[in-house]
This record gives sequence, C-alpha cells and structure tokens, in this order.
Amino acid sequence: MLYSYLILNCLVGFLNTLGYLAALYAETLESYITAIQLSYGGRVWYTFTLLLFTAELCKKKFPTIIKSILILFSTATFVLVITVRKHNLYYLISGFSMDGYFPRLIWERGPWYNIFMLVQIVLMTIIFFWLFDEFRKVKNPTEKKKFLMVIFSMIMQSLFFVLEMVGIKGVKGYYDLTMIGCMIGTIFIYIAILRFDLMETRQLAEKFMIDRLSEGIIATDNDGVIQYFNQPAKNLFPELKIGDKQIPDKIKKMLEDGKKMKNELFDEHFSIEKRIYLAEENDLIRDDKSFGKIYTLIDETEHIRYMKEKENLRVKQLEINNYKKQIRMGNETIFSIANAVEARDKMTGRHSLRVSEYAVLIAEELGFSTDEMEQLRKTGLLHDIGKIGVPDSILTKPSSLTEEEYEIMKTHTTIGSEILKDFTFIPHVDEGAKFHHERYDGKGYPSGLKGEDIPLNARIIGIADAFDAMTANRTYRKAMNIEDVKKEIKKCSGTQFDPKLAEILLKLIESGKIHPASKASAL
Repeated sequence: MLYSYLILNCLVGFLNTLGYLAALYAETLESYITAIQLSYGGRVWYTFTLLLFTAELCKKKFPTIIKSILILFSTATFVLVITVRKHNLYYLISGFSMDGYFPRLIWERGPWYNIFMLVQIVLMTIIFFWLFDEFRKVKNPTEKKKFLMVIFSMIMQSLFFVLEMVGIKGVKGYYDLTMIGCMIGTIFIYIAILRFDLMETRQLAEKFMIDRLSEGIIATDNDGVIQYFNQPAKNLFPELKIGDKQIPDKIKKMLEDGKKMKNELFDEHFSIEKRIYLAEENDLIRDDKSFGKIYTLIDETEHIRYMKEKENLRVKQLEINNYKKQIRMGNETIFSIANAVEARDKMTGRHSLRVSEYAVLIAEELGFSTDEMEQLRKTGLLHDIGKIGVPDSILTKPSSLTEEEYEIMKTHTTIGSEILKDFTFIPHVDEGAKFHHERYDGKGYPSGLKGEDIPLNARIIGIADAFDAMTANRTYRKAMNIEDVKKEIKKCSGTQFDPKLAEILLKLIESGKIHPASKASAL
C-alpha cells in the first residue's frame, strides 16, 4: 500500500505539472483554461494521496468515512474546475493576457477556491502531526533519519504552497509555485526510499522469513523490555506483548537447565504442546554495541525422538543378539527361550508349546520323518520369538488393538525371521516365524503369499496357531467351544487355511488326538 500511495501521488503530481506546462504555451483563453483543467485532474488529489501515504508510513488508522468524504470533496472540486466557465464558485475570471513572456489568466479567488485551500492546509497539518509524532517515538537512528527526510520533503512542499498563497511579484499569475514544491518534495522522498529503505523492503523480507522459521525468536533491549517476537514465539507463548519487561518464566527455566537439555534425551519440563524445545540466549550486537538480548527457542523434538529411537534400536539389537547367542547353545536353550517369550505375554499361557504339539501331530499325518517332526517342533516353539520386539503395552493390552497397534504387532513375524535367519542347524526355522500368518488366499501378512507358495512348515504352524488362538482363554475373551471351532475351520478351508491341512486337523479333533489345552506330551 505504501508503494501504491506513493506512485499514485507521483502520477497526480505529474498530471498537475503537465497541465501547468501546457498552460505556459496556451495562445487563447480557451486553451489556457483547458490546460488548467488538465492540471486539476491531478492537483485536487495531490494532498489527499500524500495523506494516505503518510498514514501508511506512520501506521495510523484512517477512518473509511473520512476517506470517503475527502474523495467526494476532491471530486466536487474537479467538477467545479471543469465547469469553471459556467459559474464563479472557483475562479472569478476577468480576462486573459499575452503581454509577457508567458500567457496569463486574470482571475480572482472564488469561495470554493478558498475552501479548497483551507482543506489543503488542514490535511498538511495532520500530515506534519503524524510525522512528528512517529519521529518522536522511533529510537533507531536510521529510522529517525528516514523520517527527517520525509518531514523535510513535506516542509518544502508546504513552503512553496505558502509562497503561492501569498504571491510573488512577477511570478503570480504565470505559474503555480506549488508545483515546484511538489517536484522537490518527490525527489526527497525518493532519496529516503533509496538511502533509508523507506518502503522497508529489507525489513519486510526479513520479517517474512523470520516468521516462517520453526524457531521462536524474542528480542529485548538492554533493560529487558520485549521489543520484538516472531509468530512461532507468539504461538508458543500467547502472553507475549511488546513492551513487557519480563520474558516468560518458562524460558528462563529452559535457559537455566540448558546443559541438562543437551545431555539428556528428554525431560518433561522442556515440553510445550507435546514438542520439546531448547532455549538459547545471545547478545544483540550492532557496530560493537549491545542493543539487548535475543532468545531463540529451538524445536528439538525430531532430534530427541531420533536419539531415543536410535537408543531403543541399540538396546533391541543387543537383546536380539543375546537371543541369537542363546539359541545356538542347543535344545535346552530353545525350550528356555520359548518359556521366556511366553512369560512376556501372560495372556496366551504356554501358547508356543501347544502350537508345537499340534504342528507335530499334523506333520505325523502327512508322513514327516522323525527328524522333520523334531525340526518342526523347534520351529513351533520359536515361531513367536519376534514378539520380543513388540512393546509390552501392545503385547499385554487387555482389549482389542487399534489399527496402529495391530500394525506394530504384525512386525513380530519379520523380527522373528531376522533373529532366526542365520540358524541353519534348524532348517527353515525362520520361515515358520515369518510366514505363519500368511493366508492360503493370499490375504495374509507380511508378504501376501498365496497357496503352496507359502512354505509347508509355515502353513502347518499357521493352522495350529489359529486353532490354539480359538480354543484358549484370553483376558479379553473366552475360548470358543469345540463345535464352533470345527465350523470355523471348515468355513476358512481354502481361504485362511490349506484345505488339506484343515481336513487333517478336523480328523485329529474327531479322533481325540488334538483337543483344547492338551498337554505338550510330545515335548
């Protein structure tokens, strides 16, 4: 808006000057009056646009009603000048002379002319009041020089306006002296723009960038009075106000505990709206002089989270490495590991032991050898080992999991596979861990394998796992009765389960070889 008002002022000033220059070359009364009318197309708006420019520069509120009245007044003045030959309200024209170097209109002031000039004087008085008031408030030396330059521009324009009103012998009647003042004033305003950044382009650009930083910025003078803060700081501390003599106590607390913040991963009293901040204090220096302090509120949330996750991964990797080492120690260790996994999930109660027994019984029907059944037994014991990587809050939750929690729970298959992939002394043990939740119709996880693409051991463990899940009591539900279990197995044959394995499992249930909560006698 500042640019717009200044450009508009220059345009109306140019139009005013152009009209008066044209008047100097007029040869008839009609051409002279036409030139004057052209000049007034700009002149009636000149002081008004200066007022708008000054209001924007000084950040003054300009009531819309006053602005509308001035627009109507200026328009009325221009209409009276356009129709000057039909009345004597603006000019009392008594003649036209060509007896000098330039043509001259012989006229006297009409009543509206005097009103127009009085309004110009009032507007210029308001302009000077605003400028001096703002000059008094600013403290920065550069800002003071900027306002002095603008004030000097207005003084020059006012001086030539007064000279025109008083009249200078030999000049009055030939040329409007206010135009010289307008040109000189415009030059000084442009000097203020170029030398002192009157339009505040640099400051606006800096503020634009500072308000878009993630860090909060607060600046105080040497007396501790807040002079500036950016939008992120205001978002964090809505109580911030320019002129307050104290920064929020929470920032002081952050500064006092700054070293602690750098040395620890997390501390609750640094948290603001679930984000974690570190406060820094620095001196505000210019030309080797201290102007105050600048406080920076740095958002450390992502860094802290990364460090915590890194630490958790390190601990988890140590735990996994420890399990790998124990598994290599032999069958007794495998049995202990299975018990340890079961101990973490008290809701399932010896789930892996039962799954391994059911899997061996199914394998026996398929004609597995003794060694193959032993390997499958070990795989069944370890199929849920990946649960060591699932948080206790999810693993032992007494109610249904949320979608996000379920996604985390599903990772136990890939974690288990990662733990077991190097243990070639138990063939395909990692496949049992990874693929026991795949479905025959390809809608399982983690890989969406379908049909016989799912390793046979994993299909056997998968159906044994599902059978135990249906027939065992859980804290959040009771076990299904055996008749409902058989219906579910038949229903899911060909979708969730391998049809051949579903048939074998139903046969084992009917024969009584497999029944809910059976003892793991095969172990």
